[in-house]
Amino acid sequence: MSTPGCPSVHHSQALVCRVCGDRSSGKHYGTVCCDGCSCFFKRSIRKRAIYSCISGQGECSVDKARRNWCPFCRLQKCFLVGMNAAAVQQERGPRTPDGFSVQILSQVLMACIRQVRHNEHFAILSRMQQNEILRHVWYECFLLRVANWSIDISSLVERCCDGHLRSVVEDIKALRVDLIELSLLETLILCRKEYALSEREANQLEHLAERALTALSHYSWQQQPAHSSPKELQCGAGVQFREVRYTSTGTGGLRSLVGPEAIAHPAGLESAAARLGKLLLGLRTVALRFNEFAVRAMLREVISDDGLALETILTKL
Repeated sequence: MSTPGCPSVHHSQALVCRVCGDRSSGKHYGTVCCDGCSCFFKRSIRKRAIYSCISGQGECSVDKARRNWCPFCRLQKCFLVGMNAAAVQQERGPRTPDGFSVQILSQVLMACIRQVRHNEHFAILSRMQQNEILRHVWYECFLLRVANWSIDISSLVERCCDGHLRSVVEDIKALRVDLIELSLLETLILCRKEYALSEREANQLEHLAERALTALSHYSWQQQPAHSSPKELQCGAGVQFREVRYTSTGTGGLRSLVGPEAIAHPAGLESAAARLGKLLLGLRTVALRFNEFAVRAMLREVISDDGLALETILTKL
């Protein structure tokens, strides 16, 4: 029991930076944090800084002693504990013509959700199951579609997105996916059994994801020339091929997915594996959790922090 006039244990614990654990004087940008992390977050948002993880894994420890080691992981931690980029931007007053540009991107988001509803695999699910999945992956579909929109909206991305989101969009654009690849990648985003409402739907989603991966594997194989050059074979046949083997359901990786015809064309198989691996790694890029916080901050006029506005959008579309 605390003595009157003395700070309680619970009060002391509340004044600990949620990012690094250092002492905090109170809330900054929506979260209890220290002055150091507050200044770091403000500086990163204002400069639209693009950081890279020093370990390449995105899982560096962020504490009082090591908070300055990896700015990428520190910024990720800031978003994960709820620091609000919009609060930083509001300190500088309204930005024009960003308001109009954000409204256009908001319409892009709504168009994305409408397109998702017509995905041939996703459309067979119940409306309730669709909404449950979209609550978790809407921002992944949005980023995938923005990077591959039918008209050039790069100027909107440049005006509205922070440095991190611009980097994500550019990475996905660099894959140069066609409409078939786009549809199948979107299916892999949507058919996630961890968001199933029942065991039956979990099995259904797993089956749909396996079908989409097999179709994408076949398509990657069919797009390869009969004989690949040595330079093409060297591109990504290492990590990416291991990624394919890990993701596919068969023990033989891509070979088991495309069938026995691959045996006669090992060069084409490795080239197809490299392409498929890059596509799957691209999905990992859009799936990073703090992408959602960044997109929410950008579309703050449409999507509220408590998710009520997003729920309304899902219900109407």
